[in-house]
Amino acid sequence: MSDDTSNRVSRSAERPHDVTDPLLWQLAVDVLSAHEPDDEDHCRNLQCAGQAWPCAARQGAEHSLRLSRGASDAVELTIDGGTDQVAASRWGRNAGPVASRRAPKASASAA
Repeated sequence: MSDDTSNRVSRSAERPHDVTDPLLWQLAVDVLSAHEPDDEDHCRNLQCAGQAWPCAARQGAEHSLRLSRGASDAVELTIDGGTDQVAASRWGRNAGPVASRRAPKASASAA
């Protein structure tokens, strides 16, 4: 596996001045670019396999992008001279973490 990250979108994106968490912003930008819609309005990423767009990964990335900037409205993203509006209004300002759908792990001592 290559360690070359020079082809990631976040490398060419202009980081806004109000970013308070650069690593979170960078990761969110990369996930956003990897989870775009196809012609049938499904996520084009193979890991999403036919999920309607926006997929869960895209929604999480939008939320992360908003959190990285401390914004509550739509977030503007500039990549290679183009500007995209990423709607972040799905989450309220006081929205809490998403509940896990995983079953609780059994305790090792409960055997």
